Amino acid sequence: MALWGRVVTDALGKQRKLGKRLARGGEGEIFALQGRPDVIVKWYYPEVLDKRGDELHRKVEAMRELRDSDMTQDVCWPLIRVFDDRHRWIGFAMYRARGVKMGFLAHALLYERYFPNLDRRQIVGYLIRFIEIVQQLHRAGICIGDYNLNNVYCVPGSGQVTLIDCDSYQLRVAGTFYPCPVGSPDMTPKEHQGVAFRDIVRNPQSEAFSLAIVLFKCLMLGRHPYDIVGGDDPVRNLRRGNFAYGRGQRDVPEGAWYELWSELPEAIRDMFVTTFTEGANVPSRRATLAQWHAALETYRQQMDQGECARRLVKPGGPPSSGGRHVG
Repeated sequence: MALWGRVVTDALGKQRKLGKRLARGGEGEIFALQGRPDVIVKWYYPEVLDKRGDELHRKVEAMRELRDSDMTQDVCWPLIRVFDDRHRWIGFAMYRARGVKMGFLAHALLYERYFPNLDRRQIVGYLIRFIEIVQQLHRAGICIGDYNLNNVYCVPGSGQVTLIDCDSYQLRVAGTFYPCPVGSPDMTPKEHQGVAFRDIVRNPQSEAFSLAIVLFKCLMLGRHPYDIVGGDDPVRNLRRGNFAYGRGQRDVPEGAWYELWSELPEAIRDMFVTTFTEGANVPSRRATLAQWHAALETYRQQMDQGECARRLVKPGGPPSSGGRHVG
């Protein structure tokens, strides 16, 4: 069913026309709103509304209640209820994020196209701001749950970061728990592996593990911390704590990947090693968001003072399975 140009209404019956479709997701489609370039509409698929419409409506309303008191302006949070021409609830309106997907930043080949003149300092700036937004969500009792680099937008040339696809977040409002029903196994800590996502209760330690993977992928231009170990896939390596990087215990992929890793400050490398080895099995050993924030702030200061390189080593090709020992 083509929805472009369809009329939608808000709770007061005010009508608006949809613009072009901007994206399709697992649960619905995102549309521009004619006459409001700063606002977009999420319209859930009919089959999703038939199956979970009441549940989704309750969760979105709970999220709207949080908006006034606790929500950051850097999150595309549900703002307005949206109804179809028969006054059936079909989704919500939210502000439109600016920028480029963080997934393009954490990509060895695409970052130059979407983030011209990108250097380490800019990457660290985006990551610091990302952590700050997640910390603000945590203070409001909200967990992201589904860590996905395509749900984080960065404005090239500035430190602005915006989070999208927020209706999946885990939250508790007025005694009601709303789980995060989606996720990716390769971004999920070991203690939650093998459990249906909607049955998982995220916490600060599980969030810290997933966030550390995001940090690693950005600083290492797309490498996953658990790839290229013994030929196993990242999820198997994650479950075993087989982290390829470290001193005296693991092999680091050769070439530019080795340089990207070795040029990180020792303190940050140590935090990754601890989080992805001991922390894979013992959540209390994982670096916290506050520790990551402090370490990255120090790293940025070191680059400003010329103590650490700002340049990015450009990988010459796809990831190699070869390794180099780091002592």
